[in-house]
Amino acid sequence: MLLAIYIITIGAIISIENYFDRSFSTRYRNSIQNQEQLIKLEHLLHRNLLELNLAFKTYPFIRHEQQLANNASKITVLTEKSIEIINVIDQGGAIEDKRAVNLHSQDMITVNIRYEEDIYTGTLSEVRELAPKINELYKLSEKITGKVEQSLSQSGNFDNVSKAIDYYIKQVEASFERIHEIENKISYDINKRLVSLNNQSISVLNRYNKLKYASLVVFTLLVVFLSYFLLNQIRGLILNRKNIEENNRKLIQAVEQSPISIMITDTRGNVEYVNKGFKSLTGFSKSELHSGNTNFFKLQQDNNEFAEVLWQTIQEGLVWTGEISSSKDDGSVYWEKVLISPVLSEDKTISNYIAIKEDTTEKKLLTESLKESNKALTTITENLPVGILIVNDKKEIIQLNQNAAKTMGFVTIEEAMKHIKGHTYSEFFFTNKKEEYLDAQAGVKVVTLDERLEVKENNISREILKNIIPISLDNKKVFLEAFMDISAQKEMQKKEAESNKAKSEFLANMSHEIRTPMNGIIGATELLSKTRLTKEQTNVISIIGRSCDNLLNIINDILDFSKIEAGKMKIEAYPFNLRSTVDYLMDQMSFKALEKGIEILNDVEDTIPPVLIGDESRLIQVLVNLMGNAVKFTSEGEVVLKVEIERQESTDLTLHFSVEDSGIGIPKNKLEKIFESFTQADGSTTRKFGGTGLGTSISKMLVELMGGKIWVDSPNPNFMWSTENPGSVFHFTLPLVIDKDQKPYEINTEQFAKINSLIIDNHKTNLLLLKKTLNNWSIKSETVSDEKTALSTLKVRNDFNLIIIDSHVFSKADDNFLKSIRELQSNVKIILFSSENRWKQAKESKGVDHVLQKPIKHVQLLNTIENLFLSDIESGTGEYAKELDVKALVKDKNILLVEDNIINQKIAEKMLSRIGIEIDIAKNGAEAVEMITGEDAKLYHLVFMDVQMPVLNGLDATIQLREKQVEIPIIAMTANALKGDREVCINAGMNDYIGKPVKMDDLENVLKKWL
Repeated sequence: MLLAIYIITIGAIISIENYFDRSFSTRYRNSIQNQEQLIKLEHLLHRNLLELNLAFKTYPFIRHEQQLANNASKITVLTEKSIEIINVIDQGGAIEDKRAVNLHSQDMITVNIRYEEDIYTGTLSEVRELAPKINELYKLSEKITGKVEQSLSQSGNFDNVSKAIDYYIKQVEASFERIHEIENKISYDINKRLVSLNNQSISVLNRYNKLKYASLVVFTLLVVFLSYFLLNQIRGLILNRKNIEENNRKLIQAVEQSPISIMITDTRGNVEYVNKGFKSLTGFSKSELHSGNTNFFKLQQDNNEFAEVLWQTIQEGLVWTGEISSSKDDGSVYWEKVLISPVLSEDKTISNYIAIKEDTTEKKLLTESLKESNKALTTITENLPVGILIVNDKKEIIQLNQNAAKTMGFVTIEEAMKHIKGHTYSEFFFTNKKEEYLDAQAGVKVVTLDERLEVKENNISREILKNIIPISLDNKKVFLEAFMDISAQKEMQKKEAESNKAKSEFLANMSHEIRTPMNGIIGATELLSKTRLTKEQTNVISIIGRSCDNLLNIINDILDFSKIEAGKMKIEAYPFNLRSTVDYLMDQMSFKALEKGIEILNDVEDTIPPVLIGDESRLIQVLVNLMGNAVKFTSEGEVVLKVEIERQESTDLTLHFSVEDSGIGIPKNKLEKIFESFTQADGSTTRKFGGTGLGTSISKMLVELMGGKIWVDSPNPNFMWSTENPGSVFHFTLPLVIDKDQKPYEINTEQFAKINSLIIDNHKTNLLLLKKTLNNWSIKSETVSDEKTALSTLKVRNDFNLIIIDSHVFSKADDNFLKSIRELQSNVKIILFSSENRWKQAKESKGVDHVLQKPIKHVQLLNTIENLFLSDIESGTGEYAKELDVKALVKDKNILLVEDNIINQKIAEKMLSRIGIEIDIAKNGAEAVEMITGEDAKLYHLVFMDVQMPVLNGLDATIQLREKQVEIPIIAMTANALKGDREVCINAGMNDYIGKPVKMDDLENVLKKWL
């Protein structure tokens, strides 16, 4: 039998080996050889492409027509050869490769490379991408050849042809980069196939060897099994006996060393055996228990009332389990869980009892503590000031507390539960609003609901706020719903909303009523200031004008503050030019700053994109408040506005604005209160400097509405050495968006590279900022602080072609310093920065090429330098040409004023007549419509329209005119000055808006714009 098994095994091995050779070895060998041929083809293609790339790179160096012809012929041959190789790689076939050799008999040998399409590995899809690319290269070679021929025949036009050749060469390089990428991918795929085939071949061979040797192993195992079967049986018996003895020993050790108390008694209860755990639990030693005087059941009968029941149960052959209290040898009581079971002998009679005991004292104490905690929790829940519901996943209320029952109109919990069981959850609660959030500490999702609770039987309808969290109760998932009655708060919110609405309407009316007489006062004051007045009268008019401006600022502050508090302030987003905004602010702040002799400067980071998207009007309002305060509280020194990039991600940009001053500063104990309403640093400043104390509060509200943050530092780090004027710095950040639709204006700094400038200024900050600006424009600069140093520098160096002078450095009120400069360097260009009337125009100042009035604007300085160095435009012309003559503009124009207030009629009539306009007046909108569209209608070129008028208001009048196809410009002239009033006027069909009180400059600007 063993011999037959051996013969069968040998035959099976031989059959498997023959089948393997026929089916696998030959196939894998051929596939591997075929892939090796494919690698040779790929190497040949790579070599051809390298030669082709080299041929293209030869074009720029061709200087003869024969070179060009040879190179073009070479490219043609290499292209055709590459296409042929690609076709063989893709479809299979043979190709000859001639290679150079170093033999005596011959210099070249021909290698025949044959590749057959492999049905197992398939084709390479990337190969088909190469042929079009190579054809493109061939077409580019023809274009380059044409251009080279042109360059060889037309030597005068070589630069243009060379650029064209470079352009095509760049296209060739790009194509070769893509071809090399595809070729690398093909090479990678071929090698990957080859590695895969080798691995598969090795894997198949390994499986075959395993199968072959498995037959031998099986045969060997059969022999071994038969030989040692009997020996194993005998050995098994011996080992089994040893295992039983070992198990018994382990069992004894386990019982002895177990932390659980184990005791064995005879049938009368006398202790025969206890383990170590019993000693550690009870405190009794083995010697005391083994003395024969200890009876377990007698001890239990003395200590426990149910000892008799225990004894009867185990005598019946049943297992008894219970919890009993026992005493240790030191008299202390402990609790233990006991299991007592009878031990049956072979004849099924009870021979012993075994007791297993576990100390449950801590568990017992913990259970009692938990019961007390639950009782306390129940007491707390019942007395909570909020309603508590326990709701299951079927939306059934299973528990509630006393407050919930009371809120629902019931006296007791039992009465509430009885009523609830007869109704569904949705009959009581109606959701108005739902929110969800994740409690990070508890790790649960909390649902917050704004609901209405209704119990029709009790006439209950209340607004409640409810929180729902999932909890576990008796191993079941339920929901704890805590709610409180917010009906009173809801009613209060409703009243607040009505109050805010009434407040807004009152503020709008108050604004209109105040501005109407203010228009008369300011208009009359401005008209009076244009007449011939004595010096004393001029001072009085100036006081009246300033008082009116201060009153208007106070009114605007109060209106803005009230609107923000009422939640009516809206933030808009639209594109604006930041640099233009800053220049506008410089103009606004310049009057008060120049009156006080304060330097007002700005430093805008050069990398900030020019056009941003945000609320420009609110940004201006914040900066006017902060810079106005800085000027107000600074008696000498400077006020600097800085704008820097704090963070930029894609088109999202956060800017950091700071307003620095050298004023009185803010005490540290007042820094936190500086943004509170109606608050200044202290009461004395309010009295000394005036104002409502709302500026910083409104600024804070606006910045936060726009998503930013505002804070203040005092003292200013630049002036902290001063005790009287330590200064302060107001900071705020603002998120804005870069307008990608607007192309940034790029300054051509190369045009300024040859300009060497000398800056003469005695103000340190001025010098730093101006030097930084000039460096950004690639203008080299040197700085000096006085006349003497400047003249000394000019004597040493004569390469300056631009001098910038601040008028503050002049030691005398004459032109001697300028004459001295001209004597040293007559051709130098001089720009004078001045805030003094005597330096108004360059033509009035001998030796000065251009005068710029402070504060200096970025674009203004740039244009001035461009005009002086890069064009023939005379100083003071170009961008700064004279404004249009308004009187010539309005000549022979008919204007209609629609105004119901007689005083405002007179003021407007006087203002317009001063410009040279005679107007017609309509008392209300109905008269205006009749005068424009009636039978006796007159042709008007512009209409100034009040809004609030009797009979027919300005808005409705405008709508009627637009419906009648009247297209003349209509300008709102109204005391409605709250934000949003302008939009209302524009939406009604008006073209523009002037808020009362009206000023001459506003009228002139509107007339220039619309006439």
